[in-house]
Amino acid sequence: MSANLQRWRQRNNLTQVEAALLLGVSQPYLSLLEKGSRPLTAELRHRLRVVHPAQRRDSAGDDFRAQLSALGYPGFAHVTPSRPRPSPDALLLSVLARPDVDSRVVEALPWLVRRYATQLDLAWLVRQAKLQNLQNRLGFVLQTSGAENATVVQELERARLLEESTLCWDSMPPATRDWMHVNRPALAAHWNVVTTLRPEDLSHAG
Repeated sequence: MSANLQRWRQRNNLTQVEAALLLGVSQPYLSLLEKGSRPLTAELRHRLRVVHPAQRRDSAGDDFRAQLSALGYPGFAHVTPSRPRPSPDALLLSVLARPDVDSRVVEALPWLVRRYATQLDLAWLVRQAKLQNLQNRLGFVLQTSGAENATVVQELERARLLEESTLCWDSMPPATRDWMHVNRPALAAHWNVVTTLRPEDLSHAG
């Protein structure tokens, strides 16, 4: 059954994180299921039959992928680029403002910051982030990119929120949230963001 689970995920073009979200389990647990290290319960087999991934797709995610393709992101080179070409800072803010976004889009954000570092309107981004309580997400992404502006980071630091948030995955199952909270990198803990995203894990960070 583990092979069937993996085939179901791949057939529906889902990452492990997306599949775990649909099935209501954590990504690490899903990985164990796919490896055969954990049994596939009757409840999970039922979910595989009734869950329809296409119905849960976020149309905004499609838009984001097309916009990142237009900006040259290698991870979405196969996606038809959007027209007109988007503004990098507006796209960055739009993604950060969404409660739930495809993990592959979120992983592209550090690349976006690095690639367009000299073109981002950082003053505008900081103002908008504060207005929408996104300063923690923005600060984390900026520092993860390795191309952050020290002055901007200091301003975001002064406005850093104590309330914990996710990195665009607010519907995260409780078990996954607990696991990520424990295993998140120090930078994510500093910004009170629940994510395991690390610079070394980003395929197209350079």
